[in-house]
Amino acid sequence: MPSADSPIAASEVERKVLRGLCASGIDFAHWNRFVGRLVAYDWRDPEHKVVYEALRRVRTHDAATRRAELPAHATRMGFPDVDWEKYLGEEPSHPAGIDQLIDHLEKPGTD
Repeated sequence: MPSADSPIAASEVERKVLRGLCASGIDFAHWNRFVGRLVAYDWRDPEHKVVYEALRRVRTHDAATRRAELPAHATRMGFPDVDWEKYLGEEPSHPAGIDQLIDHLEKPGTD
């Protein structure tokens, strides 16, 4: 099993963070704070960086609209082949859970 700070584990945590940011249940204040915490983060998976940058480019408070516009933003950035099912599946996201995941990215190897 990979350690918590291995590239495989970090990539999975990154995906979970992005899935949480794409979730329709996150209010804009929390979403904005999470995105701000990740500004200086060095994404390990190139696709994850594309998804994060696309999220930052969508200028709406409405989660459903944000989700609908993500693929177009990524395509305009030159990345039309993102597997959006990895990020847009409906699963409940709780702000505390996303905070913990971002904490894990900022300090790998901590639980």
